[in-house]
Amino acid sequence: MADAARAGLLLLGLLLGTGAAAEPLRIGVAVETRTLDPHQSATAPNVQALRHIYETLVTHDAQHRLVPGLAASWTMDPADATRWVVRLRADVRFHDGQPFGAADVAASLARAMDPPGGVGGYASYYRQLRSVTVLDAATLDLRTAAPHAGLPFDLTAAMIIPRGAAGLGTEAFNAGAVTGTGPYRLVGWTRGTALSLARNEGWWGPAQPWSRVEILPRPNEGSRVAGLLAGELDLIEQVPTSALGVLARRDDIGLLLATTTRIIFLNLDLTRDASPFVTDAAGRPLQPNPLRDARVRRAISLAIDRAALAEQVMGGAAEPAGQVVPPGWPGASAALPPDRFDPAEARRLLREAGMPAEARLVLHGPNDRYLNDEKVLVAVATMLRRIGLSVEPAALPNSVLRARMIRGEASFALNGWSTETGDAALALRALLGARGRPSGWGQLNFLGYANEAFEAALDAAMTETDAARRAAALARATDIALPDRALVPLYFQRAAWATRRGFGYRGRADEYTLAISAYPAR
Repeated sequence: MADAARAGLLLLGLLLGTGAAAEPLRIGVAVETRTLDPHQSATAPNVQALRHIYETLVTHDAQHRLVPGLAASWTMDPADATRWVVRLRADVRFHDGQPFGAADVAASLARAMDPPGGVGGYASYYRQLRSVTVLDAATLDLRTAAPHAGLPFDLTAAMIIPRGAAGLGTEAFNAGAVTGTGPYRLVGWTRGTALSLARNEGWWGPAQPWSRVEILPRPNEGSRVAGLLAGELDLIEQVPTSALGVLARRDDIGLLLATTTRIIFLNLDLTRDASPFVTDAAGRPLQPNPLRDARVRRAISLAIDRAALAEQVMGGAAEPAGQVVPPGWPGASAALPPDRFDPAEARRLLREAGMPAEARLVLHGPNDRYLNDEKVLVAVATMLRRIGLSVEPAALPNSVLRARMIRGEASFALNGWSTETGDAALALRALLGARGRPSGWGQLNFLGYANEAFEAALDAAMTETDAARRAAALARATDIALPDRALVPLYFQRAAWATRRGFGYRGRADEYTLAISAYPAR
């Protein structure tokens, strides 16, 4: 199959002659990568950049279905549900010519679970792993602490490096000590300017049409669009909603939208009796914290017009959400449609809960991370004011906001999450799992939600080995946690890409902007 695909793309390049395929592909991205260390940051901007260089054992196609990556197969032992046998591709080499093998995988997984410096983004994916044993150069034995049918989903996360690089620190990777097995190899990285890549001629996958790829950070949305229209960029992501209509009417621009797993939601502090940004008129924290009252949280959800957010604020680049993954995905619940817009009922619930008239809430949120994030923040605060809540929107750079949330310096916040593994398990355990457990769950459960019934349901789902029963068990866990409104889903973001004439893009449910999804177009 790889040879046939390679031949087809080579033929396409010959037919196009000196067209787009002979040029570098210049991609304008909204957020630049922060590091070249593949095990440090699991944020989408980092992941999409580094997936050009590194690969994972299991990966996803554009529709987010699991497909083989560096692993040719993965099989649960029918006699022992805690044992998996992973067999690797035999035709893979690293960019520097080293052969790829099982020892590289073992070293990469160990580093992902415990990276140098002790700070990384992938450890929680692999808390279930008890041991990784190399059986031979192409085979590994993976043991989990309990039956874990979701292991293939988790294997989409950790990127594989040569075993000799496993001891290197992040600084070495950032300085250029980078070699992977992916379709492109590193040429250079200038922070704030460009990540430069060259085609890996020895890649095991289909031949790529782009000899070079330039990933160019353009955080200003107007600058991205202007660069595309001026011919300085060939492909841009996160097309601003204000430009969708204009670009759609141009015959020299291609426009593509795709629904993604990116959920935008509200975090609420329902654990602390006094919360720092739920105060009286004098700025003193209210006791008891009114967000602990389920009626107040439900009122907040009912006050939000999700259809207006999706159509007016987001310009159609969103779909109202009622849970952490889109309908139809493994673990989605059939019982949780988006909450209706009912401001009258919201006001009634506030009265019933005895919401203090002097209550003041600060709604924190990012202004540089998600499409229209600050506009959404302001719109939500405005909707909440209409039911009588005094809400002040406070927009911050995402790096600042994230640091504050980690320290517990927030009470009410706009946030986002993309479930890149492909089912609800990752979102549930990362966003709602109790912190402090040996499982390592709850790494983004900043405000400390904990529910024993939910934990038991999630534990049961994580040990279920039948795929259909596992999805149903995840839905049951969802049915327990989401009505608590520890997080309030707003909408699933639709990703928008635009290309100039001569270039095309295949939209992806993971919202990644990857050179392998771009193609020369007549």
